[in-house]
Amino acid sequence: MTGRGSGRRNDKKILRQKVLAARASLGERARAAKSSLIQQKVQALAEYQAAGTVMLFMNFRDEVETTGLAEDALARGKRLVLPYCAPGGILIPAFVQDLDSLVTGKWGIREPRKEGLVKAEPAEIDFVLVPGAAFDLNGNRLGYGAGFYDRFLGLLSPTIPRVAIAFACQLTPEVPVEAHDKKMSCLITEDEVYHF
Repeated sequence: MTGRGSGRRNDKKILRQKVLAARASLGERARAAKSSLIQQKVQALAEYQAAGTVMLFMNFRDEVETTGLAEDALARGKRLVLPYCAPGGILIPAFVQDLDSLVTGKWGIREPRKEGLVKAEPAEIDFVLVPGAAFDLNGNRLGYGAGFYDRFLGLLSPTIPRVAIAFACQLTPEVPVEAHDKKMSCLITEDEVYHF
């Protein structure tokens, strides 16, 4: 297939590589300090505080660190949901009682065990934290290219807060979007909280 769709996919690929290279160039100390600021901003969000069931993600490689958020959610008595990446690009939201039960999945991401997986229904989730490669200030998100989150977010009520977290270096003037791409309701960097 050629034309506009393939051109947009190529634009996405180029932007993804550029932004992820910038993120990877952050030093470990800077990444840890910025992650701590971002986690504090998430914890201060009224939407997070009010949520009984929160869906987070466990960070991978040089993403914003999220272990502290998962620990915080459990400590506050929230029901914690983490994604399990099933074959076919399907993201299964699963309840997690403690972080020690997590295993390293196919993509190298910590996730719930397949055995005994307790699935959460999308309607049970009050708050979703979303990863991504790049973001713009119109609420657009560029994922990693597999489509797990875009497919999953389409199952949620549009009123559920979709909060993306990223380092400021992942902000870009414009993310190329396609019809299936889902917008965020909020983006948090170490510098700012943006509501859309």
